[in-house]
Amino acid sequence: MSALHRLARGVLTVALAGSRGPWGAAVIAELDEVKGAWPVLRWTAGGLRVAVRLALRERRGVRRAVAAALVAAAVLAAFLAAFPVRSIPSGAMAPTLSIGDHAVVDRIAFRLTGIDHGDIVVLRAPSDPGGSVTTVDRVIGLAGDTIDCADGRVRRNGTPLDEPYTHGAATGCSPVTVPDGMLYVLGDNREVARDSRHYGPRPLSVVTGRVLLA
Repeated sequence: MSALHRLARGVLTVALAGSRGPWGAAVIAELDEVKGAWPVLRWTAGGLRVAVRLALRERRGVRRAVAAALVAAAVLAAFLAAFPVRSIPSGAMAPTLSIGDHAVVDRIAFRLTGIDHGDIVVLRAPSDPGGSVTTVDRVIGLAGDTIDCADGRVRRNGTPLDEPYTHGAATGCSPVTVPDGMLYVLGDNREVARDSRHYGPRPLSVVTGRVLLA
């Protein structure tokens, strides 16, 4: 069960506490069958509406039930502030993330835990002419790593990477050693992504979030 599913289950359990009918339990039980960040959030919002309607229908502790639903909604809102849902704007991360997919993004915890190889991050990248654009890429190299390409595969410190999540061959990787305080990032769709092959390693300071789930 994902972190978002666990949070949603907790929110709905609080909001639906005390319901005598089968609908409250059904809303929680069927949550586990909902896939994807955005559908889980829609299901949770619908469950909060059900909580209020059940309280009114059953004429039980209406004030308490409404208060519980409001508290649960506040918890969900706080979560979304720290972990917003972002729509994927391009195909640069396909097939992992496709255009229009929704992903939950951690904007806080990654600053404490750090970033590791394989993490998918949201960052600002250079764009023409002289501007910047927000993009989503995978971390391939950390400080001290040497990155290059050979025979259509990315190599880190001379070892070819096993990347079953990619589309297309890796080309155009000029050998580079990642400086301190920087990252080397690539899109999973190696045929169309504009990434560190084009503009080099990026400072850690331009990373604004880490994708948790999609």
